[in-house]
Amino acid sequence: MTAASFRSSLRWFHVVGGLIVGTYLYSPWSANAAFAVLTLYVVTPALVLSGIAMWKQGVLMRLFRRIG
Repeated sequence: MTAASFRSSLRWFHVVGGLIVGTYLYSPWSANAAFAVLTLYVVTPALVLSGIAMWKQGVLMRLFRRIG
């Protein structure tokens, strides 16, 4: 995976996750227990990890090159 495709896929994942969190905050779906659990315990940590991955992309790409 090239650095550009890695960055692009992380960016889109982050945007979609942000839309899910925005839906949780501003819609009546937050009353749904399954949606609340999914957002709080799956989507939010995934957004944090994708944000860190975008921040430290250079380190990750060097690690991927060394492993693969």
